[in-house]
Amino acid sequence: MKARLAAKNGDVRLRRVDVAELAIERRRNGRGFLYVRDGRRVADERLLHRFKRLAVPSAYEDVRYAESPNAHIQAIGRDSAGRIQYRYHPDWDKRREQRKARRLKELVRLLPKIRRALGRHLRDKELTREFALAAVIDLIALTALRPGSEVYAREHGTRGAATLLKSDVTLRGDRIALKFRGKGGKLIEREVKSRRLAKAIKRLQALPGKRLFQYRTADGAVAVARRRDANDLLHAIASADISLKDFRTLIACARALETLVKIEPKPSDAGRRRQLKECFCVVSEELANTPAICRKSYVHAVVVQSFENGSLLAMARRKAAGGEAMLRTLLNVASDAR
Repeated sequence: MKARLAAKNGDVRLRRVDVAELAIERRRNGRGFLYVRDGRRVADERLLHRFKRLAVPSAYEDVRYAESPNAHIQAIGRDSAGRIQYRYHPDWDKRREQRKARRLKELVRLLPKIRRALGRHLRDKELTREFALAAVIDLIALTALRPGSEVYAREHGTRGAATLLKSDVTLRGDRIALKFRGKGGKLIEREVKSRRLAKAIKRLQALPGKRLFQYRTADGAVAVARRRDANDLLHAIASADISLKDFRTLIACARALETLVKIEPKPSDAGRRRQLKECFCVVSEELANTPAICRKSYVHAVVVQSFENGSLLAMARRKAAGGEAMLRTLLNVASDAR
């Protein structure tokens, strides 16, 4: 795939590249490594210095690097679990965080509109497609569950919100208890209180079939609600480029903020790292993911930075705003950053 101009940031023009263009291979050589391109050893000191700075773990296999210092992907490798891991250009990471902030800021702004629309659909007298999809969205917005993949459900028996079975859910009045195997076979247990959603789930349980989120078609047949359709409904409601995953990201940021705002940063770098590690363990419980993934993919960097530089604690001490308003302020700063 031919490289395309990705963006401009100051004097740096990044090139968006396909992984097939990462043509320099890392090969083991005694206790170290050598680097090979087209069968010939790479000796360029500038390249070798850049590869060293990327700090791809020595345990990674099938490691390849970009020759260009402006490629948006700088390196890839396969970790011990067989997963492909990426090293991006720092300016690409910065731009990605800006995009994340803009999406989250838009989601926060649209939350009242989304909640009102979901409420209207959940008041439908019939178990329509929109009723079932609104219930999926509402559940994700409350619990940060993964949306759910039909492929994972079929091939691995693991579940997300849209693919839950009736047997995965227990109702106790307005409390909804969930217990199921999620991605990677991890046991997920959640309990949430919502009179509106509990009432909707009780109605959905009356439909025939094992799946929880189903609906009646125009001809009276029962069909399952799918993640893709829930995303489409969310787009239609919000009239904006947001997705179900954005709810997970928003909840992750909110939990991190709630945790860090109560803590005074330690004076040492090591002390702050320990505090952040504890925070991401809390967030990982909420998202059923690893602390490392929560930090890398969900919690916005501005939340971490505002904790480390003390501005988060200063905001809390001024009592100028509640948690949601503080998050909105931080996202405004992050999305406008250059």
